[in-house]
Amino acid sequence: MTSENRAGRLYLTAVGFGLCLIAGLFLWLMTRSYLRARDMNQWPQYPCLVLSSAVEETRIAENVAPEFRLVVLYRYEYQGKEYESTRWGIRGSLPRSNRAVVEEQVAQYPAGKWLSCKVNPQNPELAVLKADSQAAGYSLWFPGLFFIGGLGMMIGAWKRPRQKHVDG
Repeated sequence: MTSENRAGRLYLTAVGFGLCLIAGLFLWLMTRSYLRARDMNQWPQYPCLVLSSAVEETRIAENVAPEFRLVVLYRYEYQGKEYESTRWGIRGSLPRSNRAVVEEQVAQYPAGKWLSCKVNPQNPELAVLKADSQAAGYSLWFPGLFFIGGLGMMIGAWKRPRQKHVDG
């Protein structure tokens, strides 16, 4: 094997490995998100009472546009014990640049309204008003293609070329 041939194989191996590494990271993150959402959908639902909801405005600097998010507080009962939560979703509510969008959310969760919240049976202090989406599970095929492509590059780089038959 020539050094030029070896350099080409090493280059293809490095590119394939990098592709596998990045795709593997996305596969892991998306699988984790999907499994968390799937588990969350199994949590039992309980009635909860909205105690307060408001728009929270935050700025990371004076010259940066503000972000707005829903801040909600609700009370629920699980196995005879009362709990309070501020979680709209598992990671809270998403920050928005448009205040009107968040004001619409506040209108959906007015103080005094009874809603249904999902309660984690292993940790009843954790409850959410909105369960995570399982959409990440439906998209796993995409980074999977890149992972398989990276493996193919690495295998193809070291596969021996076929011998050409010369008919005489």
